[in-house]
Amino acid sequence: MKNFVIAFCVFLVWSFFGLWLYYWLQEDNTHLQSSNIQLTNNQNTSDTLGLPNLSEIDGNNTKTNDTLNPIADLMTGNSLRALTTDGDILFNYEEAFVITKNSPLVFIPQEAKDFKYKLNNYFVEHPNTELHIISKYSAEENTVSPNMGVQRAKQLKDILVEIGIPSTHLVIKPHITPIAFTANGTYNNAFSFLFEPLNQARLEAIKNEIPDTKVIYPRFSTSGILNSPELEKLLEEVKLALDNNPNVSVEVIGHTDNVGNAQDNYHRGLEFSRQVRWYLVAKGRISRHRIKASSKGESEAIASNNTEKGRNLNQRIEIRFIE
Repeated sequence: MKNFVIAFCVFLVWSFFGLWLYYWLQEDNTHLQSSNIQLTNNQNTSDTLGLPNLSEIDGNNTKTNDTLNPIADLMTGNSLRALTTDGDILFNYEEAFVITKNSPLVFIPQEAKDFKYKLNNYFVEHPNTELHIISKYSAEENTVSPNMGVQRAKQLKDILVEIGIPSTHLVIKPHITPIAFTANGTYNNAFSFLFEPLNQARLEAIKNEIPDTKVIYPRFSTSGILNSPELEKLLEEVKLALDNNPNVSVEVIGHTDNVGNAQDNYHRGLEFSRQVRWYLVAKGRISRHRIKASSKGESEAIASNNTEKGRNLNQRIEIRFIE
């Protein structure tokens, strides 16, 4: 009987110890499960909020997407802006250039007159760049070739060439977009400028490219045509185009206003074009067989002849390159 009691007591002690150990281990396991659930919930919350998980954090992966698109930035706002190759603002004129619907003419306000000097100064300091002239035009404008965006940008390009930027470093970028013209048909946010690294492949391609039609306004006297930087630049471009394209010829077309009768204006336009042709042949030593002179007289006006400004614009010389 004594041995039975001792054995029973030992059994009770081990049973108690076993139950205690079991519950102790269960409590610890429950704590671990609770921690895992909390960690999982935290991870899910992190994913929901778009925050990085700890396992995804990399000290070398710190790039952000806050870099602005320079062209998109230029096309917004109501001012005239120019950006450098680094995306810095070169100038920002509150009073921008003004265009008129269906007209290639561009009005440059007094405040922005020095835009050409600022662009040229930057180019002089950064000669391995090219300047993009971004020019808006609307699909609702007259369908012409080249489009109004190109025609307007050409006026700015001619100004910049005259100030000293090479024509080969000026790139016209027409941009068709809806334009909210005013009641009188004007709009004052049609242009922007962007410097880019010089595209050598583009330069090589244009060596054999036939130039677009050019319009110049030379000065004449009773003794003939007067030399000018504009005329010298034209000579350089014509000679380069003809040297690189043996099958290309040039037509010099004279245009006039409508003062006087149509026949007299035809002959006046022809006299102007002949003087320009003579200048190109004599100064550039270009074969006279590759350049011809003709006249349209008053028949192709580009502006109203009712004002002095319009008449001056109509008295022009057009240079066409023909294959």
